[in-house]
Amino acid sequence: MKSKNETTVLSVTIAFALAFVLAFPLINAGVSDITLLTDHGQCSPGFSGTYPSCVATVRGCTNPGAANYNPNATVDDGSCPSAPAVHGCTNPGAANYNPNATMDDGSCQSASSVHGCTNPGAANYSPNATMDDGSCRSASSVYGCTNPGAANYNPNATLDDGSCTSTLPATRGCTYPWAVNYNPNATVNDGSCAP
Repeated sequence: MKSKNETTVLSVTIAFALAFVLAFPLINAGVSDITLLTDHGQCSPGFSGTYPSCVATVRGCTNPGAANYNPNATVDDGSCPSAPAVHGCTNPGAANYNPNATMDDGSCQSASSVHGCTNPGAANYSPNATMDDGSCRSASSVYGCTNPGAANYNPNATLDDGSCTSTLPATRGCTYPWAVNYNPNATVNDGSCAP
């Protein structure tokens, strides 16, 4: 019959050997922190999974839409904000700083930004502009008065520049080009056209 001490030594030896056999694949896999398993084959506290796939538990916010999202988190710790993230510029020194933004969207503009047309091929290109404001116009644009009734009407103008002056006084006469008494300067037909 075995003594009580022999039985205890044998139990401890078997338990140690079993733990070593279970942990040995982790040593061979290059895992530097050996995890002792519980007596039920579960990972030790601080690790998640089931043997042999024990991984270190990383607590954090696991919601990708949250401002404090942690892509390395394996366990949500409840730190995700309940309100949705507000995207915008979070740099207080930027020209377009948004104090309500909780997640930076990369839109921050230097406080010294100069808005204007940044297209060198445009008619209104501004070499000092650092931020395009959408105002670029085609280089083939011709500015001028586009109102045919204005005194300074420019028939070649493609963009009105706001320079139109008051309309010409009405010139009465025959406005039909086929008539004998056609008046090319007439703006109002007076009914005098002769065949």
